[in-house]
Amino acid sequence: MRYLGIDYGKARIGLALSDPSGRIAFPHTIVHTLAEVVAEAREAGVEAVVIGLPLSFSGRPSPETQGIRAFAAKLGRTLQLPIEFENEVLTTKIAEQSSGKRRVDASAAALILQSFLDRKNGDENESVAP
Repeated sequence: MRYLGIDYGKARIGLALSDPSGRIAFPHTIVHTLAEVVAEAREAGVEAVVIGLPLSFSGRPSPETQGIRAFAAKLGRTLQLPIEFENEVLTTKIAEQSSGKRRVDASAAALILQSFLDRKNGDENESVAP
């Protein structure tokens, strides 16, 4: 199953794709609108979407959580695909260290997606709490 990973931001939206088997995530591109996300998802033939959800270290929602959930709801209605959430705590900082500023959003999306894939492939019965 091919997945699309998303690091959502108001200015930029980082995208990552999994390999067709759903085991490895790769940075893909950076877009700016919901329509561009939809186009990339359709072109890549993804079957599910994983969106980074900014939670605090204690697991509580952050100020950005509500906006991301609204974006996810619109995306889910448009694509008619399953939407999963993955805690994105520190992914941007880690991505900045490994990839620099230029592709940080796509790299953060890959970290979010890889975290989800690792957990999913380790235990198929584990559910993701939005």
